[in-house]
Amino acid sequence: MKKIILAVLAVSLLLSPLTAMAGNATLYGKMRYSFASVQDDTVDGLVAADNTSLLGVKGSYGDDMKAFFHLQTGAKADDNSGNSGTALAQRFFFAGLKSSLGKVQYGRMTNAYKMPGFKLDRFYNTAGVNATGVSSYGGATYGLSGATNGFTDNALEFTSPKIADLITAHGGLYVDDANTDDHGYSYGAKIATGGIMAGVVGATNGNAVVTVPGVAADQSAVRGYGKYQGKGYSLGVSYENVEDTATTDVNYLYVIGSYNVSDKLEAIASYGNVDSGAAEGDGFTGGLFYSIAPNTQVFALVSAASLDDSSSHAEDNPTVYGMGFFHNFSMSSN
Repeated sequence: MKKIILAVLAVSLLLSPLTAMAGNATLYGKMRYSFASVQDDTVDGLVAADNTSLLGVKGSYGDDMKAFFHLQTGAKADDNSGNSGTALAQRFFFAGLKSSLGKVQYGRMTNAYKMPGFKLDRFYNTAGVNATGVSSYGGATYGLSGATNGFTDNALEFTSPKIADLITAHGGLYVDDANTDDHGYSYGAKIATGGIMAGVVGATNGNAVVTVPGVAADQSAVRGYGKYQGKGYSLGVSYENVEDTATTDVNYLYVIGSYNVSDKLEAIASYGNVDSGAAEGDGFTGGLFYSIAPNTQVFALVSAASLDDSSSHAEDNPTVYGMGFFHNFSMSSN
């Protein structure tokens, strides 16, 4: 707790001189916690767990050409590892430039392949069954691959401006500085108009190293995705083909929908399918999210999967019943 307080004070001091510059900076935080009744390969009982609580600071400066940065660190509400030194853990830190010609950024970041799944998954960083068919308390829900988790180091990404007010394209290079010219890369494009968005993104790792988490070395992954945002409801889908090894492909299907029951209550449900491998099967997650204050939500959910490969799991019907809360805060220099 002392380290968290010191980190907040340090960032606050950093914000002070930034306010004198022509721009803005924001200090923000998210506390996320859940209590869950879990039954899977290794757990059969009640689990209280942090759901990726964090602290961050971000800002931008300039007019026609903007410089921007974003730093984020984990700030666990507990530390189940038993090592207090892990209470604050690095997540990402990147910076870049943005103008009418597009955006370029470099650093450790959420890579372009992960981002669409991260944005679709409304259960991301809650208690639930994950892509491997076991319980987790952070990361992506069952039906999204492991490539929807983690961060990429030494990432250089370019995003185009919106073309014809419809299409955005991007490309990324993920540098492995331990091996000469053994790098990963990504590519993709999306269209967005009105409440409709659709796109495709791909990523490939270098011959011997993994720069894109969740994809094997010298292998690739491709994701098609889309979302429709209506008045008070939404529907999204992600379909992935991930090369798990040189001879094995795994396909992941994820469908999610949300409905605003009232101005404070939202119902969300997702379906996932994995077509091969140790996590082959079907999964479902459903939950209710209620806003008890402008920056605070409580939730209750159930997450379950039916796994086909019982030889790979001690429990082939993992189930999580969870409840918890989110609390967000932010302080801006402008």
